[in-house]
Amino acid sequence: MERRPLLSIGMAAAAGAALAQPVDAIIRILLLAAVTVFFARTVLRREPERIRLLVALALVAGAASGTLHNTSYTEAPIRAHTTRISCTVLEIAQADAGMSAFTCASDEGRTLSVDAAGDSPPVGARILIRGRLESFDAPRNPGEPDERAIEAERGIAARVAGAHVLARLPDARPSLQIALARIHAWATMQLRSRLAEPYASIVAGELWGARASLPPELRAEFQETGTVHILVTAGLHLGVVALLVMSLLRALTVPRAPACAIAVAAIWGYALFSGLHLPATRAALMISFGLCAHALGARARSWNAFAIALGALALFWPQSIVGASFALSFSCVGAIVLLGDELKALLERVALPEGVKEALALTAATQIGTWPLTAAIFLLVSPYALLANLLVVPVVGVTMILAAAQLACTTVAPFAQLFANANSWLLGWIVAAVHTIASLPRATYSPTPAPAWAIAAYDIALVSAVWCWKRDIRTLAAAALFLGVTLVVAPPLPVDTRLRITVLDVGQADGIVIQTPAGHTLVVDAGGKLERGTGTESSAEKVGERIVVPFLRRAGIHHIDALILSHPHGDHAGGFAPVLRAFHVEEFADSGQRYGGYAYNDALQTARSEHVPMVYPRAGAVWRTDDGITLTFFAPQVQFITGSRNDINNNSLVFLLQYKSFRMLFTGDAGAEAEQRILDEGNDLRADVLKVGHHGSAYGSTPEFISAVHPRYAIISVGRHNMFGHPAPSTLETLHRFEIQTYRTDENGAVVVTSDGKLNGVRISSMLTF
Repeated sequence: MERRPLLSIGMAAAAGAALAQPVDAIIRILLLAAVTVFFARTVLRREPERIRLLVALALVAGAASGTLHNTSYTEAPIRAHTTRISCTVLEIAQADAGMSAFTCASDEGRTLSVDAAGDSPPVGARILIRGRLESFDAPRNPGEPDERAIEAERGIAARVAGAHVLARLPDARPSLQIALARIHAWATMQLRSRLAEPYASIVAGELWGARASLPPELRAEFQETGTVHILVTAGLHLGVVALLVMSLLRALTVPRAPACAIAVAAIWGYALFSGLHLPATRAALMISFGLCAHALGARARSWNAFAIALGALALFWPQSIVGASFALSFSCVGAIVLLGDELKALLERVALPEGVKEALALTAATQIGTWPLTAAIFLLVSPYALLANLLVVPVVGVTMILAAAQLACTTVAPFAQLFANANSWLLGWIVAAVHTIASLPRATYSPTPAPAWAIAAYDIALVSAVWCWKRDIRTLAAAALFLGVTLVVAPPLPVDTRLRITVLDVGQADGIVIQTPAGHTLVVDAGGKLERGTGTESSAEKVGERIVVPFLRRAGIHHIDALILSHPHGDHAGGFAPVLRAFHVEEFADSGQRYGGYAYNDALQTARSEHVPMVYPRAGAVWRTDDGITLTFFAPQVQFITGSRNDINNNSLVFLLQYKSFRMLFTGDAGAEAEQRILDEGNDLRADVLKVGHHGSAYGSTPEFISAVHPRYAIISVGRHNMFGHPAPSTLETLHRFEIQTYRTDENGAVVVTSDGKLNGVRISSMLTF
């Protein structure tokens, strides 16, 4: 049996580094429990005194490194401002008619993501741009991933929005980053000269992780089939390089130790070529320790090598310990060490070559180890992921070798074309396999993401199942694995008996989710963008797909009692079609106005195809739920408002939600004309919370209306840097005059209102504080 004296040391270092990072309370508790377990392990296994001492020192060293790097790594967000920046173009991310997106290295040394008007400048060009420099977003809605951390792992520090290229400047001084950018641009050009798209982009993704040029539909299919990892330079790709180098050196009868040293140099050289991003660095580190172990006569795939790599990362890159990419990488490697040999043993009776058995075992181990994390991070389970990876992964190494051969033979055109032609067949196989599997019935499942403790329980159950299996306790092994899978697939959700209303940050739009004490869900508007003209598609729906649908999934919502559309403009209707396609909806409440926008009409068509009943509430209608929620509608009246500044806005659905003593008024985009008509009806508008109408524009929220509502809190759903100047100074002045505590989604992110229905039982929180 393999001795694992370093496992407790590496785990202690990682736990110490993670404890020094800003993590959720549950994760902190799990980390403390892990520290306790590994200290207990050293005692119960009667490890030597020096091991116990090293475990304690590793914990302290990890915590010290985490604290030091946390202080230096966490920078204050950049105050968004318009400025001029001179930078050198590194990579073209996107090039559409009249718009471009690229990354560039500023003269000050920061790598920036740029969205610019006009055509993309060439890679390597030094340019002067003018645009709005800003930090990437912290999570602005509950459960959202941290965009800053994701981009930091790619090495990108900030973004420049609305940029214009002002001038071409003399080239910057040579640097490794710029040299690599030019090499990648040259390689891309050579690949595209002989490989059709999307094949050239797939190879670029395999070789150095550049996948921005892939068609969005194909990129989504890679994601849905669980094969997107082949487009990210990491363990698979560096493993191919290590295997190729070791095989060649073995054929040349090079002794093991020098061969391992050469292989280590080769994988670090390849990691450097790929850009030396964190996933590649992490993979190179783990493979290097495995090769060192192999050079010393130990098992390359061992817990000790795993632990050394873990400890090294904890000490030198502790900020990466709490990232999703780190969790995926080490879950993958840990599963291979845990399950690789066992799965290969199960295949011994199958008449397959040893290399194929190894590939099957490693692919299966990887999927078993990482699927709970991919489900939680990407809100996606791919039932056919194992099949897709079995079809695709064995081909990746060959396509990488053929692409490298094509680049090496650039000056010998016939040979370069020969390698490209051979590669086209294999790349065609990859695309066909991914497309076919993505087209299968039930090819994806979108789960409620399991909490951290449930994923930890799955890992414990998996380790326990392997332990029982090795000791022929097969029934207990199956039971442990079943329990672990169940906790991830159907995680127990916390019970909240309060009313919960979340005003999502959906930009210059409205999107509100109401969750009642008994678990009913109402969605009032669903984000989007204001549409210009009719068209055959709409970017408004992307807001619903990117923000509203993921929020509902993370909240554990599978069934929606009602979608309530205040009015048909795209900045309110944008998310309705995606929500209707993703969830079972009982009914669709609409204002009943005619409008030609694509998002609205797509929502109507989707509702018809999903057989969702349409209802048209009018002033005086009252809805009641079985847990005491009442919705009283004040608008629109049977006779619509006509001849106003904006009739569609003024005929928005307006209603009062009441739960015991709590009251909140929802106003859509109703303006002053609608407010006056509601006042004239003599309605009791008193409310604790007001959702301010029309994003706080100057055409509503009159003093008379605000006085009648007399809220304690007001919430304005409004986009940052919007072109309309919302919220209007006059509206803010009115709210201030009535001493109303005001929240804005542009400044506060999502705003959450909770109430137990009692007097003074209202609680309001926001994602961002200033």
